[in-house]
Amino acid sequence: MGSVRPPEPWLALASTSPRRSTLLVEAGIPFVLAEPGPEPESSGTPRELAANRARSKARFASRPSGCVAPLLGVDTVVDLNGRELPKPTDRAEAEAMLRSLAGHRHFVHTAHCLFDPCADRMVENVISAIVECGAVVESELLAYLDTGDWRGKAGAYGIQDGSQRFLRLVEGPFDAVMGMHVASVRQLLREVAGT
Repeated sequence: MGSVRPPEPWLALASTSPRRSTLLVEAGIPFVLAEPGPEPESSGTPRELAANRARSKARFASRPSGCVAPLLGVDTVVDLNGRELPKPTDRAEAEAMLRSLAGHRHFVHTAHCLFDPCADRMVENVISAIVECGAVVESELLAYLDTGDWRGKAGAYGIQDGSQRFLRLVEGPFDAVMGMHVASVRQLLREVAGT
């Protein structure tokens, strides 16, 4: 009996985010990993920053050897009153970000860019969601910081983290806040394939 050949990848994910890989696996979308292109030096609104970064990650990614699948770049930006809250560099910065979010609603913009270098074609979109951060109880905040779950996450949180209970989705897709909107990826794959 012959071995079962794995499916050809539909895309090359230009990302180092384990959450994005997990979302694609759970969605059943075959992919390979690619080294993302560099983040550009750019200015603009948080939504524009997300779009510019996703575009650069896809367009300038290092394509895996022998891979002909289009390259997917994704970037997520937490937007508090028009100001980006990036990934914190340490616990003190994470604490400051979470305290600034407490009691407020904010936007999360996730930009997707699918680039087919063979056809020199690029399709893209940005999905936005609204997240509310309730009043944060001091003990809950410190306990969340102790977990380290905030590391590597824009705005110093993951809405999916079971270790926090002060953030909730108000409007928009949950997976976009996690870092990638799977339905948007499927739509971009259809667009780049011309179907």
